[in-house]
Amino acid sequence: MVASLLLIGLDTTMAYLALPSLMVELPIGDMAVRLVLIAYFATFGVLLLPLSALGDRIGQHRLLLAGLVLFGAGAAVTAFATTSVPLVLARVVMGAGAAVVMPTALALLPGLVDPSARPKVLAGASAAVILGVCLGPLLGGWLLEHFWWGSVFLVHVPVVLLALVTVALLPPGGAGATRAAPARGSWTGWPIPVLGLVYALLMGVLFVVTPYLRGVGDSSGLGLGLRLLPLVAGLLLGVAVGERLGRRVGPRPVVVAGMVVLGGGLLALTTVDAGTGISQVAAILAAAGVGSGLSLAAGLRAASAAAPDDFFGVMRRTTAARQVGAGVGVAILGITLVLRYRDRLDQAVPAAPEAARDHLGGALATGEPALQLAARLAYVDGLHAAAVAGVVLAALAAALPFLLNDRSAEIPTAVPAPEQPASRGRWRRTGSAAVGSRPAGGH
Repeated sequence: MVASLLLIGLDTTMAYLALPSLMVELPIGDMAVRLVLIAYFATFGVLLLPLSALGDRIGQHRLLLAGLVLFGAGAAVTAFATTSVPLVLARVVMGAGAAVVMPTALALLPGLVDPSARPKVLAGASAAVILGVCLGPLLGGWLLEHFWWGSVFLVHVPVVLLALVTVALLPPGGAGATRAAPARGSWTGWPIPVLGLVYALLMGVLFVVTPYLRGVGDSSGLGLGLRLLPLVAGLLLGVAVGERLGRRVGPRPVVVAGMVVLGGGLLALTTVDAGTGISQVAAILAAAGVGSGLSLAAGLRAASAAAPDDFFGVMRRTTAARQVGAGVGVAILGITLVLRYRDRLDQAVPAAPEAARDHLGGALATGEPALQLAARLAYVDGLHAAAVAGVVLAALAAALPFLLNDRSAEIPTAVPAPEQPASRGRWRRTGSAAVGSRPAGGH
């Protein structure tokens, strides 16, 4: 079961590492490159709610097995795709599988243990996803160091096989599994759109920064994965701090603080160039991670407060919002970058080949030093434009908790102790006079 959730975390970061190599080795355009991520995120987010409800009809156990098969088959086809159409379609299949695996695995877990152990099991499930996110840059980087880009997706297959064996050995029927109750929480309050925007920024930053590190900064393989670790570490730190701050001051100030930190990191991103040192880029990525973590923790806390008795409903809604937001972020920041990149490249090299105009990988594959240099400089300009677009999104995310005033998401930071009446038969002092209270009927 934990292996099922580990898959989701691994793919979150490993897919980004494959993009720079994929751009060079496959004859695909910039739209297809974005769709590798958008197709997965959008399918995951849109199908999560309807597919998770199927478990009540056909059984959570069967549904989880089907989801794992979908995810594994999609990963295998993605790894060996040679053109854009099967590549994107396979990512759609992976997204559908993920939309089944995550909610179904979480729904089955409570029925496998005693009620007293369920909080620990759910915490362990969350840790499995986080572990996958952390391992993704290291494992993906090592694979790219020794194999081709498809190995980043093919590595999911043995994990899927392990999960299939484990789930098949579980008692069928899903006794004790959590049923998919109708959504009772609000979709119109501020937590859901804020979570979507935060994930849009986080995944959008990963999308535009990874090719910069590979194509401009010349990091590759394991080195590229290591360069992304400051963002992951910052994210974990931000979530931990945001959870504590949210309990003390409420979620709104923490969301604003997170977006200020993230926005500051994006503004700093507008200062990087082809010769920027690794330490400066690492600090920018760490700031983006901390800011995202602060706002994610606060948004999730507020969403839970809006529906305190519907944990799994909140999990499904917030996960769907984050995945759709991720696709939107990749689209907005990616399109902004490409438009600026093409404009600057056309100015520098009017006769640039169409492959070079599509994306940085196409220019690097030509082997022409002058064109490669012009493309690197154009990509940096595009990165700056994408960062500015990100600052606008961060400002919107910071404003939404105040524009959408959803009182159901408020979390009291302190509960005043009830006033204790004076004990009967005790003496209390009012002003300078001692007043006694006697039991009724006393003499």
